[in-house]
Amino acid sequence: MTTAAMRSNAPTSTKASAWTLVWAQYGYALLYAVCAYAAMAHAADLAGRWYVPAQGDAVTESLDVTGWAWSIPAGMVLTMAPVLAGLGLLVSGLAFLVRLAGGNRRLTRALIGSTAVMLVLLIVSLTPAAQSVGGWLLD
Repeated sequence: MTTAAMRSNAPTSTKASAWTLVWAQYGYALLYAVCAYAAMAHAADLAGRWYVPAQGDAVTESLDVTGWAWSIPAGMVLTMAPVLAGLGLLVSGLAFLVRLAGGNRRLTRALIGSTAVMLVLLIVSLTPAAQSVGGWLLD
């Protein structure tokens, strides 16, 4: 007879998908922060001072913003943030409803943390300043 040893702590596919959700949410929030900082630093480099740029503003109106290699990717990340953060909140809510964490305290805490980060990202990305920077990059 063949006996198979089973691990009681083996990760299941539901736990693996929950960890993937957590790290995707944290990763997108980090990507948003990096893109926002890079956009603001680029605007400061063009204008000579830190400020919140807008489409058609007097400081950068005559400059070629699209000549910056990261203007399109950063602009897409910044402008898609409200949609993706809202989607992340929806998916997190569904993960809590179906008990995707499955009693794992560490995973539950991580999922709560990533959900809070998505909520903060949604609030920040809907501010006029964040919308202005994203629109400025894609102008």
